[in-house]
Amino acid sequence: MGFELQSLYQAITFALLDVAAGNEDERRVDVGTRGNAARIRILQPTGDVMMTVYGTGVCEVGEQLVLSCLKRVSVQRLNELHKTPLKKAALLKLAKG
Repeated sequence: MGFELQSLYQAITFALLDVAAGNEDERRVDVGTRGNAARIRILQPTGDVMMTVYGTGVCEVGEQLVLSCLKRVSVQRLNELHKTPLKKAALLKLAKG
């Protein structure tokens, strides 16, 4: 079992959405493209649009999504997150050979 970087990026994206919008029911992601331009809409289970971002290329759309999420995080939520302890790293033993 290898470590899949793409799965990590996906998990980070959804964790960021959870921080921004609260840990709500499952959301849907609607992606529309035209050439290099893209529009991503985050939809609530009811179909209401929670967030929409636009950009040209994957990097710009990703940056816009991060900014949109961060702008939705309240000071109170940041304070809660600040108090959440991080897991400590486990010691790794390297095999010789």
